[in-house]
Order: sequence, then C-alpha cells, then structure tokens
Amino acid sequence: MLKRYVPLRLDPELIDLLDNIAIKRSQSRASVMREGLLFFAQRHAIISETEHRRILADEFLFLALDTIIQREHSDVHGELLNEAARRARALRG
Repeated sequence: MLKRYVPLRLDPELIDLLDNIAIKRSQSRASVMREGLLFFAQRHAIISETEHRRILADEFLFLALDTIIQREHSDVHGELLNEAARRARALRG
C-alpha cells in the first residue's frame, strides 16, 4: 500500500515516549505512531457506536416516560417540562 506523508508537530515529551516504545519493541517511531493512530481510530469507531446506542436508549426511555406521564399524570406534565427546562438552563449557566 502506498503511504502518504502527513506532517505532524509533537511535543518533545511525546516524542520521547514514542521513542522509548519504539526501542522496546525494536520498531521505528513511525511504526509505533501508525499503530497508535490505527488503535485510536478503531477505538473511536467503537465508542461512537456505543454512544449511538446510548443515545438511542436514552431517547427511547425519554419518549416512553413522557408518554406514560402524559397519559397517567397529565395534570403535572407541563410543570415537569417547565422544571426540566429550568434545570437545563441552570446547567448552562
């Protein structure tokens, strides 16, 4: 596979860490960096899928609870929405 050149500036401390890993593994710094970037990209894809499932589950629970409250406790539904909005505003500052 043809590799492409990507310029990258790194802190000296990170370069030292990479060099130490490369020496221990008898690899080049570039090989260690490629392996680390691949690991990060694959992990990010997994985390993204996990985050998607969490968001889906959260939205489902919110919708289910909202439906139940609307049907069985319609007298407090509006108050609960207003309180939720107030708390969200307070968190934003």
